[in-house]
Amino acid sequence: MTLLRAAAFVLLSLFVIFPVASQNAKTGNETEQDGSPDFFLVSIIEAAFSGTVRWHPDWPDDIPPDSFLLSEGNRTPQVIELSGEKETFVVRRDSEGRLVEFPFFSLNGYAKVTAAYSPQGALMRMLIKNYTLQDGGDQAEEKEWNVIFPAGFLPYSEMSPGGSFPPVRVSSSDADFFVFFFESPVFFTETLYDSGGNMLSFRKAVVNIENSAWRITSIQIHDSSGTSFIDYFFDSFGNITETRFSDEALTAIYRNRLPVFWRSRNLQYGLQWDNRERLTVARAVDEAGDLYVEYRYEYEFDSFGNWIKRQEAAYRMQFDLLTPQPLYSRGVWNRRIVFSGRNGD
Repeated sequence: MTLLRAAAFVLLSLFVIFPVASQNAKTGNETEQDGSPDFFLVSIIEAAFSGTVRWHPDWPDDIPPDSFLLSEGNRTPQVIELSGEKETFVVRRDSEGRLVEFPFFSLNGYAKVTAAYSPQGALMRMLIKNYTLQDGGDQAEEKEWNVIFPAGFLPYSEMSPGGSFPPVRVSSSDADFFVFFFESPVFFTETLYDSGGNMLSFRKAVVNIENSAWRITSIQIHDSSGTSFIDYFFDSFGNITETRFSDEALTAIYRNRLPVFWRSRNLQYGLQWDNRERLTVARAVDEAGDLYVEYRYEYEFDSFGNWIKRQEAAYRMQFDLLTPQPLYSRGVWNRRIVFSGRNGD
């Protein structure tokens, strides 16, 4: 074990024993004041190894909750490309079904991730383009981050010896950082250093391992602002029913894999689905329980029954009547679905 790796392990132990004062939780997509990476790498790694992009309660309100779901009975597609009026998101898999391109959503924005794997399935590198939600709802592109993993980086697998991994290099056009990961049977940690060897942050993710897969159930964050926490709760289908930060909680109730109730940061949604798992109505109410807006949907479908175009119409109460309000509509979403190299439209 090198001196720097030994130091990282000692610091990990000190943080577990001597946590500092609690502050408001970050969302996993906030900008660090020192210019360091503004995302939780452990969460993105978990998403990559999960093999799927699943909706959870801290997704942005305007992204369809079934963006990357297909009708029951469909085989796994090679590509799902979701396009709106302002942005396009792609979920792409290689011939082994591994995620090589996917979005990662959080409260304050999203990241677009591309990944490369070894033949054995170990992560080799990632390119992360991070976007942060600005005032007024516009998106601003942040730096691109190149992430280089050591050989054989496949946590919680037969390939992994556990314990401390060699450093992961995270680079932008003007800065280099190093992340040390530590794997135990119950938690996975990342410790971030700058190129001068100064420790910038420490994150401890408690994990649950089941059927050779691992999921994060909570994250403890230590950095210059103090200590904060994120906790995740699941139902029997593996859906995230609550994301709890230090100062707020976002919740959802599901019918199988589809959310039927959702408390986001600002509104509460009731979602209605037909018997083919197509969203028909979404009613958003404010904290007082008054209707804020009602969304209704019209579709176009491919030959497999998957929607490839969804038009949203918005309605609000005016003069005691539910009336169309086009300015509140979030527009049209289109999907391009590719099965085994052939277009599914």
